[in-house]
Amino acid sequence: MYLKETLDQFASIDNILKLLKKNPSFNKHCRQERLPEKMIMAADKTKNDVYIIEEGFIKLIFAGDSNRNFSYIVSKGAFLHLPIYSEDIPQHTAMLSLTDVVWWKIDFHYFKTMMALEDPKNYLMLHQLAETRKRLYLIAFQEQLPPRKRVYYALNMMIDFGLEVSEKAVELPPFLTYQVLADYANTSKSYSSKVLGDLRKQGILESQKKPWRINDVQKLQHLMETNIPLVNK
Repeated sequence: MYLKETLDQFASIDNILKLLKKNPSFNKHCRQERLPEKMIMAADKTKNDVYIIEEGFIKLIFAGDSNRNFSYIVSKGAFLHLPIYSEDIPQHTAMLSLTDVVWWKIDFHYFKTMMALEDPKNYLMLHQLAETRKRLYLIAFQEQLPPRKRVYYALNMMIDFGLEVSEKAVELPPFLTYQVLADYANTSKSYSSKVLGDLRKQGILESQKKPWRINDVQKLQHLMETNIPLVNK
């Protein structure tokens, strides 16, 4: 068993870059790049690089064999994909930059060589596996919820990307739109709009201008545990 704090600290972007810079050839194998907002990229299995986000938010989209997609949002410190073994690369993956993004593009062979020297206990990979398991659990949990509660749940998850402005209130991330929320909640845009309209009438949400704001986080979380019908259903 490991302490979460130990793995989180080791896998932080500051520590990863610190370890990679121990080799004098760091600048030859690692490059910082900027991506504009709303840039869409398809995964390329021929590229031998790993990417870690330094600033911004990216939506990862995975397409399954049944043509059913699922996605999640990653931010600072996240690897877009860190393969456990050489064949561990998704067949159909796309990336959408929700904001301007700064990331580090790292040659995978260099990365693997440095981690073998600096991370003999595989703390980074253990952290990656734990984070992946958590994301898959959250996706599976959300899929079991009725549509209305999926919207509540998606809003609640967006709080983690937001800015706490008081004990009760949080400003949601600037990239959040009706469509982004609907995709995250796996509902239609029109249905999500009805749910948000109900939240506005209750004074829980302000979404007339950016950034959106949750006025009472506890009330939103309470709705996850109740069965209040939509006003405009």
